[in-house]
Amino acid sequence: MLVVFSTQRIQAQQTESQDQNPRLKDSSGISLYGIGPNAIGSVSYDRFLTPHLNAEAGIGFIGVHIGMKVHLWGGSERNWTPYIGAAVARSLFPAVGLEFLPYFPIGIQFVGANHFNFAFEIAPLQLEFLAWNVVGVKFGYRW
Repeated sequence: MLVVFSTQRIQAQQTESQDQNPRLKDSSGISLYGIGPNAIGSVSYDRFLTPHLNAEAGIGFIGVHIGMKVHLWGGSERNWTPYIGAAVARSLFPAVGLEFLPYFPIGIQFVGANHFNFAFEIAPLQLEFLAWNVVGVKFGYRW
């Protein structure tokens, strides 16, 4: 009897945690990226595989990108969480200088109760002929 009660209590706590953690509650999202890994803008799909680990893929004006982000406070019920990530963008235009562009963002993401998400990030970007820091801004919808 005690084992059954303990198991039910653990399951109830896990369900309550999933309902309160915005990264578990709305694990999938679609967003518009201003600047970001495709250097001009893109549309991306992302999914939280765990509360801390987020996978993303997108297509933009100059190419496509795919990457992962680690959310440092992802296991908490906070709406804001800082993250670090790694991605690679593939340019569709050879004149850009590189076929594959590495992208290493450091940012912060907000996931709201109304299915809205916002992220702001900074990342170094190195082309053959130019190096600069890219500022990315992302707005989207989560479900």
